[in-house]
Amino acid sequence: MGLSTIVAGSVLWSNTQTVSAAKTLKVTSYTDQYSKPSLEPDFQKVTKKDQKAIAVQILGINDLHGGLETTGSVTIGNKTYNDAGTAARLATYLNQAQKQFKKVTKSNNTLRLEAGDMVGAAPANSSLLAHESTMHVLKAMNFKTGTLGNHEFDRGLGEFNRILTGAKPSKTADSLVKKYPHYNSGLNIVVANVIDKKTKKIPYGYKPYTIKTVKQNGKKAKIGIIGIETSTLPSLTLYNNYKNYDVLDEATTIAKYDKILKNKGVKAVVVVAHTGVSTVSKQTTGPTVDILQKLNKIDPNNNVGLYVAGHSHQYANAKVGKTRVVQAVYTGKAYDNSWAYISPKTGKFINVKAHVYPVLSSKEDPKTKANSKVSKIVAQADKLVAPKVNQVIGKAKIATNITGRLNNTATMENAAGELVVDGQLYEAKKAGLKPDFAMTNTGGVRADLVVNQDKSITWGAATAVQPFGNILQVVEMTGAQIRTALNEQYDENQQYYLQIAGLKYTYAKNDDSTQPYIVKDITDSQGKPVKDETTYRVVINDFLHGGGDNFYAFKNTNIIGSVGTDTDTFVNYIKDMSTGDNSVVAPTLDRKVFLNN
Repeated sequence: MGLSTIVAGSVLWSNTQTVSAAKTLKVTSYTDQYSKPSLEPDFQKVTKKDQKAIAVQILGINDLHGGLETTGSVTIGNKTYNDAGTAARLATYLNQAQKQFKKVTKSNNTLRLEAGDMVGAAPANSSLLAHESTMHVLKAMNFKTGTLGNHEFDRGLGEFNRILTGAKPSKTADSLVKKYPHYNSGLNIVVANVIDKKTKKIPYGYKPYTIKTVKQNGKKAKIGIIGIETSTLPSLTLYNNYKNYDVLDEATTIAKYDKILKNKGVKAVVVVAHTGVSTVSKQTTGPTVDILQKLNKIDPNNNVGLYVAGHSHQYANAKVGKTRVVQAVYTGKAYDNSWAYISPKTGKFINVKAHVYPVLSSKEDPKTKANSKVSKIVAQADKLVAPKVNQVIGKAKIATNITGRLNNTATMENAAGELVVDGQLYEAKKAGLKPDFAMTNTGGVRADLVVNQDKSITWGAATAVQPFGNILQVVEMTGAQIRTALNEQYDENQQYYLQIAGLKYTYAKNDDSTQPYIVKDITDSQGKPVKDETTYRVVINDFLHGGGDNFYAFKNTNIIGSVGTDTDTFVNYIKDMSTGDNSVVAPTLDRKVFLNN
């Protein structure tokens, strides 16, 4: 998809010999040990080696997802911090980090980068306001440069561009959205590898890169920032959202623009990219590592010194060859802080020190106060959406949250996810569509179902679990196709997996490195075998129907009918389960059974 569009001979063909001769880059993983930059040994002073260089700070976040008040545990290095997060506290920590950098280095060169998925899959105080509250918060936090993630396409790139620039919403928009203030976020999007199929240009006037001039001690240098979207976008959003665009190969695109920047005299390059990476147990892996390895084969003399990653919602701190790589988990629970030193003689990075830090809770760090400007924006958003968010729609049997994907069993089941598919199966039956099973991608189940102390469940709690508003469809699938879909969970190390209702299955180890597990027996709710040759009706969302998350078995299956949106369906299910003396009960997690030996 990407190579044929961008190669055009000049980048890959001219480096054919280099590609075959290039060595695999060494990957060095780091373990962050400190909760604040002020405690970090690397950030206490400027070494003698770096004193004559121009110091630049890059503060990065990724995958905010409109998490204005989202909190939770976050593991950085070997330590887990509880109740981390909120945008207002993140803003304060970013300011503290910048202040310390200036104090130690005497430099005013701080750049703030956002690595995509700033909006989408968000709580109500962002989603009900068309995410404009999140854009206001990013403006208040002084983010000037960012790139696109897959969720910027959730409502079409045109709608994201509207909230980016502060244009008025459509006449059909909700009254809350119409009344909310609209103003330009001041955020400049850089994205080099998204191309309009018709015009062959980057859409909406976005640029492939930006050049920043930095100065210190009467000397100056230039930094190039290249923006990159994940090339897996077609598997991550609806067809109508990406059909007008080509997403080009990441490594080839970086090589192309690194060369262009080099010709412009820019020899210090930062990539801000919505591509995943993870550092676990002193091992760093993921698409970002693969991209940098490929980049080295295409262009071993590239000038990429820092790669600010996103998308996989994981912690990462590593060095791939000469390039430092960081990712700060997600939803504002962490941030990355890189101090880079540029030689005024060569214009190149001579040293990059990078770390990731948590956004500590007020309990862990009571002396650090939330940023008042951001707090005010969030409070206003909360007030506007409160009447709808706080509406009680049901009750639970016990006053305990029904947990989601952060509390998976060993078989990758979670209670919130299975409650969601139970609801989809129930509501499809209620609609007379006669479904047999229901399945959903766990990536669409975004939160625990919060249950209040009085056992009540609110509209806001339900929609936080299912925020997308994807259309639910009942499709026809043979038992063989269902088996294929279930097996597709295991062909990418369970990076993508399903929650299921109406059926159970067993699985076992498989003597195949590309698919380490294989599905064995599949049965329906009555314990009867699901037969390969029989046709069944399955409830799925339109994201899966388009082959989303690489579940190709669902693609182009025959549609029998529509249930409505996943959000409304889940709300209705909670209402239905709460009538009379009934209440919502967390499912028993026994639908996937691993056969040991």
